[in-house]
Amino acid sequence: MAAAAIVLALVAGIGVYMYASGADKRAEDKASFVAAYVANADIAKGTTGNELVQAGLVSQEKVAKGSVPPGIVTDLNQLAGMVTAGPISTKQFLTKGSFVTEEEGLGSAFANSIKSQDLVAVTVTVDANRGVANQIAPGDHVNIASKAANEGADAADTGSWTYLLQHVKVLAVGASTAAQQATAADASSDASAAAPTNSGVLTFEVTKDQALQVINANSGGGIYLVLLAPDTPDTTDSSSGAAKAAASK
Repeated sequence: MAAAAIVLALVAGIGVYMYASGADKRAEDKASFVAAYVANADIAKGTTGNELVQAGLVSQEKVAKGSVPPGIVTDLNQLAGMVTAGPISTKQFLTKGSFVTEEEGLGSAFANSIKSQDLVAVTVTVDANRGVANQIAPGDHVNIASKAANEGADAADTGSWTYLLQHVKVLAVGASTAAQQATAADASSDASAAAPTNSGVLTFEVTKDQALQVINANSGGGIYLVLLAPDTPDTTDSSSGAAKAAASK
């Protein structure tokens, strides 16, 4: 009988020890700290992740693991290409739910690359023969040539080639704008990694009326592109190229 009591006491003691150890471990886990980012000041809606970092609007703090909300931002690289979905108050935790992509929040990269509200983007596809061997890059300027129709002729009977527009800015090649290509080049030591894909798909920055001219010419006899050297001055008059509107920005 005495032996049984001793065994029961030992079992009870082990149980109490294990429970206490588990409680200590749970308390330790709950009290452990994690690195989280919080706002140093009130942050407006639409602020980009890069702006948050550059302006010093966020800081990293060690906080109790049990006090942080789900989805906290623990790495600022998570904010690349993101903007705040709404205002963030001082000392508020940064969470993934506080951000949306730039496309969702501020418009696409194409839209944000357009210099002013009186300009638009229009895309055409040209082959290597008509697109300077597909060597045109975002940020280049080109002259756009098309065939002028002879008076009284049908659509298939065209005359000589003439410049439709001059000194037109290439906004993007494929899906890459100049800013995106520069970012890719900075992130890679391999120059070929930053080369734009779909190099025959070109987006121009033009006025609304010029966009229609490009569309009509490209759907008729097609267009040729003539690449200009860097820093070529714009000699177009105020009624012909989008370059003056773009160059003034």
